[in-house]
Amino acid sequence: MWPIQHRVALMLLLTLAVIPLLAPPDAHSQGAQKTYLPMVARMSEPSIYGFEAGGGSMGGNVRVGEQARQLGARWSRMNIISWREVQPNPDRNYNWGALATFERDLAVNVALKLEPVVIIDDSPAWATIKPSSCAAIKDEYHAEFAAFMQALVNRYKDRVSYWELGNEPDVDPSLVATDNVFGCWGDISDPYYGGERYGRMLRAVAPAIRRADPGARIVIGGLLLATPNTTDPGMGHPEAFLDGILRAGAGGSFDILAYHAYPSYPNQQIDYDLEAGNGWRDYGGWTVGKARYLRGVMQRYGLNKPLWLDETGLLCTPPYAECTSPTSAFFQAQADHIVRIASRAAAAGVQQVSWYTLDGPGWRSSALLDENQQPRPVYTTYQHLIRRLGQYFGVAATTYSAETEAYRYNKGSTVVDVVWSRSSAVRTIEVPIGRFLAAYSRDGLPLTPRLGATAQIDVGFSPVFIERVP
Repeated sequence: MWPIQHRVALMLLLTLAVIPLLAPPDAHSQGAQKTYLPMVARMSEPSIYGFEAGGGSMGGNVRVGEQARQLGARWSRMNIISWREVQPNPDRNYNWGALATFERDLAVNVALKLEPVVIIDDSPAWATIKPSSCAAIKDEYHAEFAAFMQALVNRYKDRVSYWELGNEPDVDPSLVATDNVFGCWGDISDPYYGGERYGRMLRAVAPAIRRADPGARIVIGGLLLATPNTTDPGMGHPEAFLDGILRAGAGGSFDILAYHAYPSYPNQQIDYDLEAGNGWRDYGGWTVGKARYLRGVMQRYGLNKPLWLDETGLLCTPPYAECTSPTSAFFQAQADHIVRIASRAAAAGVQQVSWYTLDGPGWRSSALLDENQQPRPVYTTYQHLIRRLGQYFGVAATTYSAETEAYRYNKGSTVVDVVWSRSSAVRTIEVPIGRFLAAYSRDGLPLTPRLGATAQIDVGFSPVFIERVP
């Protein structure tokens, strides 16, 4: 199955090829020749919105599947396919039965017309540099991993186009539990933190994936990228992991670069994406700052690959008691947060944003759904954001006042502006009467402006959505 943008492009090319045949048969015999120009419709950007669901939740819980349908997202990140379980011994007798749960989840994703992104992780100990499934693959077993990936892609290429190799590989396995399902490729003792070994794996595996499916897209396992500048000499330099990948000559062996961002709730009302203390604020925050950093690394190697924020959320860390209450300010904070990061990411050209997780209660209360798989405020807000914005022709920062932050989504003849106050203070913004169409709260409730010479709307810390003529 080709990615949707490729299928659309093919349809357009076929249309352009057919149009000249539609000219009248005598057009070239008449005295005044006519030229028939194709009418090309302007295409909007594909939706960037997605989520990750825990293994078995989509196919094993009808309520989770129904909530996924109602959310309206495009992307579904599926974690994980275990190489260890499918190939426990180096004899290529693949145990595809180990993927029964994955296949049930995949069937639901396909039925809901979601675009699955499948993560492969959890390597067999016979292939790793340490006796753990969370360890880098030995160079001499890269060919074995490539053969497995070719067989895997062949098996699912009619339903899966996006393959993500690892999950937060820029973490040294010594920092996580044995047989952990994230990390594994990092090396504190290496100046490039193990990135070169991961890059060599990419170079071995990418040709096998592309032989199986020329339309497949290879995603670098979402980077944790905790800080842009590690200062603790005992922790190495995980921020150099991408440098290592590219030093290994793997720039042509992947199609998409993914990263993760997880600010924590500090039990106060602030812009968590821009919070101080982690080094990313000077770059523009967790969402935009990491994107700028990664683009800067790629530029040094002459690359410009798409970026995905394919795992993100707002965590309750430490676990404040209030995070267990359905009426907690924490859950309202998550709802405010998702609008901020989705808007900033879209304006920065990030091509996917996936919340972790859909099914609840989630890691540190981060999920869109609660323990009963019922919507939390962040689900309701995300659902409204997806419905209100949907696909668009472009998005960029716009200005209402110095005290507010705003982003304009171009919908064609109209726009949707997403606006919020930079502080807890309520601000009044104005829209010319002839340009105002409608306004909605963060959660989609209609707002009634004060009408005078302009339409006046009060904007607080929670975002509002304004439909208007540009």
